[in-house]
Amino acid sequence: MGGSLKSAYDALINSGYQVSPEAFAMLGELVDPELVVERLLKAIEGMSERPLIIERSHLESLLKVEKPSEVKLPPTHPVTPPIQAPPSVVVMGGSEDHLIKGTINDFRGYFINRLERLQNILRARADLRDATSVSLIPEGNKQRKVKVIGMVTSKREFKSGGSIVELEDTQGSIRVSFRGDEQMKRKVSRLLMDEVVCVYGSTMNGRSMTGEDIVWPDISPRIRSGGPKRDTYAVLTSDFHIGSKLFMKEQFESFINWIKAENGEGASKEVALNTKYLIIAGDLVDGVGVYPNQEEELLLKDLNKQYEQAAEYLSMVPEQIKIIIIPGNHDACRPTLPTPPIYREYAAPVYSLKNVVMLGDPAVVNLDGVTFLLTHGRSLDDAIPALPNCSFKEPQNAMVELLKSRHLAPIYGEKTPLAPEQSDSLIIDPVPDVFHAGHVHVWGVSEYRGVVVANSGAWQMQTNYQKSMGIEPQPGVVPVLNLASFKTTNLNFL
Repeated sequence: MGGSLKSAYDALINSGYQVSPEAFAMLGELVDPELVVERLLKAIEGMSERPLIIERSHLESLLKVEKPSEVKLPPTHPVTPPIQAPPSVVVMGGSEDHLIKGTINDFRGYFINRLERLQNILRARADLRDATSVSLIPEGNKQRKVKVIGMVTSKREFKSGGSIVELEDTQGSIRVSFRGDEQMKRKVSRLLMDEVVCVYGSTMNGRSMTGEDIVWPDISPRIRSGGPKRDTYAVLTSDFHIGSKLFMKEQFESFINWIKAENGEGASKEVALNTKYLIIAGDLVDGVGVYPNQEEELLLKDLNKQYEQAAEYLSMVPEQIKIIIIPGNHDACRPTLPTPPIYREYAAPVYSLKNVVMLGDPAVVNLDGVTFLLTHGRSLDDAIPALPNCSFKEPQNAMVELLKSRHLAPIYGEKTPLAPEQSDSLIIDPVPDVFHAGHVHVWGVSEYRGVVVANSGAWQMQTNYQKSMGIEPQPGVVPVLNLASFKTTNLNFL
């Protein structure tokens, strides 16, 4: 089976669909079966009744051709118009500021909303339509095969390799015992507290069952929502920490000169000239009193003056470039997630810039037809230590796992404070084309099921606090994304 055909087939199976022999044969005749399957999965998402089995008729209906050989794919190298269109920014979420009391009922409503919405995402899979809730499992019915959706409330792993996980819904809970083979050990180890999953298994006595498999909400292979016809660039960065003695002033000014197209040459200068968006994923300034003994490392100890200097730098960015800014934990903002935009009373000079768009965390924006999910990345402090094979040296790997969980901050009660809003805006819905975060001061880029995943590093050298925590930053590296080709390059300003 060819690579493209195998990837197309795997995408359908992983999304919970079966493929008829006729449909499989037709896929084998297509020029790019992987692209066609991406389009098919997107089309199925909009159907009121989704098929269990993909038939040849589904493909023919999608392609609207009599012969597969006549399928016309988008050109690899689109024609470049001579004039760049102005920036197009559509804010889809991230500008709200809701009053929160933080009562017990508020938290209960928040987690019920999370459970119900992630249940719906799971049940949208063709193979999980018959999944039931924890409280609806009949008691006393032994060895009955079931698929159960619930929220993870506890997890115990034993030296023998076995484990016990507890799932709950609004009305009850169930204890799931897993065997000790390596595959199940890896899956149970991957489970995060407070995330919503589906467990396959068999019922036992009372409120217990034997688990045989775990399914996460996950994302389907992504069909990108569009994009410009010519090379158009979005610069992804974060964690300036202006006001800190460790702010990399010289390197940052070199970056500003590059985005002004005043330095660089050849391809680098061409990228700068075609940059339309500068996206800053939080920590514009270093703030005051954020970590122990921070004042010893501050050059500017007045928060207002920090934002004044930030505005001075950003005013140097050409006005035709849209600057999109979300808050980080060092900014003047509410400390909980979701976080409204940076407080205007402190950052007024930044708000006064005509080409700046100030949003909250998380934020969803559509730029030239490409959907971005932006978050500072605070929850990585909790997710990375809890996830196997993830580390602060490669934060993009943990970000991919959050996509699988379909939630930006599943874990409650650790380092990431959560605000109990009526609707859980940390659920990843819709699925973006680009997932951008910062916070950990280490850059990293990958792709998962068609989604570009990028952590954008920092502009601050290692602080004493980071040194005590064993965090080694990789500052001065900037990922730049071509919105037309979805290719990412990294510019190093060290």
